Amino acid sequence: MADEKVVSKKLERIYTVPFGKAYDYIRTRRTRRAVKLLRAFLSRHFKVNEEAVRISAGVNDALWRDGIQKPPRKLKVRGVLDEGKLTAWLIGEEEEHKKASEAKKKLAEERAKKSKPAEKKEEAKPAASAAKPAASAPSSAPASKPAEAAKPAPKPVQPEPRAGDVKPTPKSSGGVSGGRKQI
Repeated sequence: MADEKVVSKKLERIYTVPFGKAYDYIRTRRTRRAVKLLRAFLSRHFKVNEEAVRISAGVNDALWRDGIQKPPRKLKVRGVLDEGKLTAWLIGEEEEHKKASEAKKKLAEERAKKSKPAEKKEEAKPAASAAKPAASAPSSAPASKPAEAAKPAPKPVQPEPRAGDVKPTPKSSGGVSGGRKQI
């Protein structure tokens, strides 16, 4: 028995998690409470610690979709337990996640293939330029100046306003009424 290899089991279950108890809390803490309820529910049903529960981006978006005050009343979740780690997915979300990650890998491989020939060409150019006599170097310097002058100057980048930014208000004419006429 000691020689047997332990094969990691992947346990998968689908639950509809109720969030009615989240509505017993004050409005500004309901969705946070719903997240805690989800973790507690899954840890109880899969018999793991709450620290081992991971909530996917899709489940998190579904919980927070209507804001902090109105979490969903219930949510259908698929729990996947793999090697002691439990992940909560929306139905069909994991497949989309895998497809997206595969697409990213393919793009990265294509970019790597394209960049390798470019690197080889760049390596070949310095060897060819080193073979040229030193007299050609001064003639190449004036040619680069007009090319630089032809480029337009970059526009200064203005930061976009953030949510907390406040526009300065124009000063009023003063007085007790704040600049309005009194009748």
